Amino acid sequence: MIYDWIFYIILNIWIWIYFTNSYLYESESMGFAILICTNLTILCSMVFFNSIITFIILRREINNNEQFRAWFQEHKVFCIFIAFCSLGNLNILHGLNCKFNYMDIFDAKLSFTVEKKIIHAGVISLFADIARLISLIYVNSAIYFYAIPMTCLFLTSLVLTFGLFHRFYESMIRGYEKPTVQELSVNKKQFSEA
Repeated sequence: MIYDWIFYIILNIWIWIYFTNSYLYESESMGFAILICTNLTILCSMVFFNSIITFIILRREINNNEQFRAWFQEHKVFCIFIAFCSLGNLNILHGLNCKFNYMDIFDAKLSFTVEKKIIHAGVISLFADIARLISLIYVNSAIYFYAIPMTCLFLTSLVLTFGLFHRFYESMIRGYEKPTVQELSVNKKQFSEA
């Protein structure tokens, strides 16, 4: 869910504007300075962590997987777009090989180890989501009721709740059990003939 990140960035900009306006007129703005530093630290650390993990995962896959390297040469722009979107949520990397509508662009040949790394990185990023939720609870208690902090809190709690169940499901079931039935692979030619 990218919307929670968009609102979280809007919230940080809004707090910064609110802080500068209150700093000019009030002398009790130390709480807002702490609030800004906390939110920006959480935001920067999450983006930094996700960018490092995304870079490591994609770099290793390009170096070690010949099929992915060939796919990457063909779909560089799409892969860069997915990598940029994964700065907010690492699970977006699963979109590279989701085989949506049997299109080649969604059929990156990711290895099994990369799938597991994406799952484990998503579980680790749960700690950052919890820290963001705690900071948003503090924002809503420190500032008067406004729509932006409340929307951010609502979206983050939704992401945390659904993400918790999704990450639990992925880490426990998906990818660790080998399928008992052979997957049906249909290429474009067979799909168009049918």
